[in-house]
Amino acid sequence: MTLFVSPSQATFSRASGFSLIEMLVAMAIMGVALSALYQSAMGSTRNARVSAEYSQAVALAESTMDDFSAQLVVGKADRGQFGNFEWSARADSLVAAGLQGSEQSDTSGETLALVTVWVSWAGHSSPREISLQSVGRISENAGDS
Repeated sequence: MTLFVSPSQATFSRASGFSLIEMLVAMAIMGVALSALYQSAMGSTRNARVSAEYSQAVALAESTMDDFSAQLVVGKADRGQFGNFEWSARADSLVAAGLQGSEQSDTSGETLALVTVWVSWAGHSSPREISLQSVGRISENAGDS
């Protein structure tokens, strides 16, 4: 018994599926796309980490500024460490710094001080630092108490 196979059926069975070249090209395209996606995800993760570090540094600087300004004395300086962050703070007279205006020359017995807080930490690729400055009012007898 012989089976008859028409030419149209023979070409139909040969045309189904993908060739090896087509599979290799598809895998190469998928590899390039996944590589780009991976690089994008790594960049986003790095940016999120750096942003979190800056947020922590700003919070530490603001807290240090509040604590340092509670008993403000001209010439006062302090430094410390909190976790991976190092901070330093200093209070300078605005008169000595040449920043105080002539309207401040009243006889109230109070002067202004420039308070600067620096926070630094070791970043992933390079050291990072922020600084905050504020002006605080101090009285001449602040050091007497």
